[in-house]
Amino acid sequence: MGWHIRSGRWLPLSAALVLVSIVPDTGLAPGASPAAGPSLVLPAIAAAEVGSAEPDGMVLLHNRPRPPPMPTSTPPTAQLLLAELHPAKAPVPSGPVTYVPILLYHYVRINPIVTDRVGFGLSTPPAMFRLQMQYLANHGFHVISLHQAVMAIKAHGGLPSRPVVLTFDDGYADFFTTAIPIMQSHGFTATDFVISGRMGQWSFMTPSQVVAADSMGFTIGAHTVDHVALATQSASRASWEIRTSKSTLESLLGHRVLDFAYPYGSYNGYDMAQAQSAGFETAVSTLYGTVHSPGQLFYLSRMRIGGGLPLSYFARVVGGPAPTASDLAGGGALPTPTPKPTATATPAPTPSPTPTPTPIPTASSSPVAVTPPRLPPIWL
Repeated sequence: MGWHIRSGRWLPLSAALVLVSIVPDTGLAPGASPAAGPSLVLPAIAAAEVGSAEPDGMVLLHNRPRPPPMPTSTPPTAQLLLAELHPAKAPVPSGPVTYVPILLYHYVRINPIVTDRVGFGLSTPPAMFRLQMQYLANHGFHVISLHQAVMAIKAHGGLPSRPVVLTFDDGYADFFTTAIPIMQSHGFTATDFVISGRMGQWSFMTPSQVVAADSMGFTIGAHTVDHVALATQSASRASWEIRTSKSTLESLLGHRVLDFAYPYGSYNGYDMAQAQSAGFETAVSTLYGTVHSPGQLFYLSRMRIGGGLPLSYFARVVGGPAPTASDLAGGGALPTPTPKPTATATPAPTPSPTPTPTPIPTASSSPVAVTPPRLPPIWL
C-alpha cells in the first residue's frame, strides 16, 4: 500500500533533533534557482521554554531509505512549533483578490499535559469546536472545500456568501473520532493534511480511518512523510518527502491527492516548485490572511484556531457578527445530519437573525487592502 512499519524500530524525538543548518537567506535548497515567495523566519526561542506537542515523540520508519538531510544544523522541533504558533502576515497581493478565510486546526481535544504549553496552543477543546461550528450554522456561513476555494481564486469569484474553508494539519485521530461527527451534524466538510509516515501511531489516524474519512467526503491532503521542515532539507530529501507522501496516500485511497501543506510553515521556492511539479493543485502555508490571488496558490494563507481562543475572536476571523447569547450558550437548531458530505456541494444552513455585518471584500480589478483581525497573544 506504500506505508510500512519496520518491526521493533522506533526513533525517539530526541534523536530527530540532529544538528543541520537553516538554508541561507534565499531559503533555497542546493542547486535550486530563486523563486518568488516568502521564506522561513524563526524566532530565537530556546526549546527548553516549551513542552512537547507530540508526547509520543515517535516517527514511523519506512523500509524505503530516505535521502540524507543537509549536514549542518536545523532548529529544534519546539522552536519550529513556536514559529508556527506566531506566524507572519501574508503579503496582500496587487490586482484582483478573492476573500475566503481558510481556518487551520490541529488537535480537537482537551490538552492532556498541563505543562505542554505548545500542545495547548495547538488544541481546540471539543466544546469550543462545537460552538464554532454552531456559530457558522447560525449565521449563514457556507463551509466549502479547499478545491472549491482554489477554483474561485483562479476565477476571481464564484463563491457563496460568507464562505469559509476548514483545514486540519497532521492527521490526528481526534479528527476522525471528535471533529468529523460535529462537522457531519451540520453537513460541513474539511481537508485533513495527513503525515503519511505516522498513520497508525500514537494519536494519529490509522490507515483505515484515513480511508473512512475520505469515503465520507472529507478531503485528505499530504503533509510529507516525516513532518520535516522542508526549507532545512537537502533538495533530494525535500523532493522525496513531498512526492512520497503524495504517492503513499494515493496508493491507500485509490485516487489522486491534490492538496499539500508545508510542515511548520517551512518552505522555499524550490519546495513550492516541487509541490507543483509533483501534481498538487495547491499548497497551504501558516502565514495568516484571508485574501488570496492566483499567484499565491502554492503558499495560501490560513487563520490558526486553537489555544483557548474565545468565540468572539473566531467570529472576527471569519468576518461574522459578534456572538449572541444563544451562540455562547451553544443554542440553535441543528441541521439534519449528513452522513456523507461532499466536497463540491454543502447544504446552506438557515441563519438566525443577526445584525448586518461589515461587507465582505470581493474580487476587484484594483488592489484591495484587507486588515485581518489582530492576533491575540498565544496562551502558552
